Amino acid sequence: SDRAQAEARARAKAQADAAAAAAQADWIRRIQAKIRGNVILPPDLPGNPEAVFEVVQLPTGEILDARLAKSSGVKAYDDAVARAIVKSSPLPRPERAEQFSRTLTLRFRPLD
Repeated sequence: SDRAQAEARARAKAQADAAAAAAQADWIRRIQAKIRGNVILPPDLPGNPEAVFEVVQLPTGEILDARLAKSSGVKAYDDAVARAIVKSSPLPRPERAEQFSRTLTLRFRPLD
């Protein structure tokens, strides 16, 4: 029936969307892992503050811009993450080109 076909199509789309979301999340994780590996933590960092950066990149993974969107409240940590982002260029690329996103919002906490 038409309805069964429509339901099957909706299911297939939901599965494809879920797979794409998982792949996207995996790509973001790989990017964050690379950047985190380059962060040199300042000494005596209090707590686990979160810094949020907007990163603009080319499809090659080359970073055009990294802007602090939300400070962790600890300038030394914000600066350390900013340096790590620049050092991590080019960023890992997504498995499929269509997953590429020019602007990424990346969150960093020292204890993650």
